Amino acid sequence: MKASQRKDTLTFLLYPCEENPDRVVAHCLELDVVAIENTMPKAILLLKELVEDLLTAAEQDGTIDQVYRPAPDKYWQMLATARPYLAPPRVKQHHIKAQPVRRVEYAMAL
Repeated sequence: MKASQRKDTLTFLLYPCEENPDRVVAHCLELDVVAIENTMPKAILLLKELVEDLLTAAEQDGTIDQVYRPAPDKYWQMLATARPYLAPPRVKQHHIKAQPVRRVEYAMAL
């Protein structure tokens, strides 16, 4: 994706881990990056850290255009039937401090 086409909004899809249904997957669909934790808030916070680290490193390396690769269609189809997830305030307050991200939208497919 070219720099001029980058989105400033990322979509985090939450769903049960296939290997361990007691754990939650938080999946950034625009970057195809996942984090797995015991709770939705923990999974989201871990994913935000991973995304921030990835985007910061890519910006420094000049490879930012290469990190934007959408998740497989299966997950976008899950998003189509997912419901919005209202993240707790402490989760929403943790902003991704990497460009161009300005906003994260959350959806739950559980």
